[in-house]
Amino acid sequence: MRSTAAPRGVIGGAVLLAVGAAFLLPPLGVRDAGAYLFVALGLAFGAAWWLGSKQFVYLVPAGVLIGFGLGLVFPSLFDLPAETAGPVFLGTLALGLFVVFALAPARRLLLAIAAILAVVAIADLFLNVVLVPADAQPYFVPLILIVVGLYLLVERRGR
Repeated sequence: MRSTAAPRGVIGGAVLLAVGAAFLLPPLGVRDAGAYLFVALGLAFGAAWWLGSKQFVYLVPAGVLIGFGLGLVFPSLFDLPAETAGPVFLGTLALGLFVVFALAPARRLLLAIAAILAVVAIADLFLNVVLVPADAQPYFVPLILIVVGLYLLVERRGR
């Protein structure tokens, strides 16, 4: 019987490489180096997905962590105005989930979540309309991540 897991040591080795590489950045003077940890961890999960048997449980963290990390990196990397940081963050997270959907189109919930994030980001960035009330904003992204995590835990196997 063929295993559906990534080849032995891929996820563990990739995560350790990602963490080690991210922790090398501060001594090298990289600005906001901590944000790159999310990108590096996302790349580690992406490597486990790519090198393994394309398991969805590796693809989702890859897309989410890369989107999350890029959302933290881009504002400072491109010297964006402070008011664009939130919408850029939501937009990159939406893009990460959209890429996951594009690679695994049978899982449509991720497309719906990506669409919600994209609408909120676009409304804020281009229409100057805030769709998430100020009191709810600190809970918005954590709740999205919790929903995606729960989805991974309960989604049907064998698709």
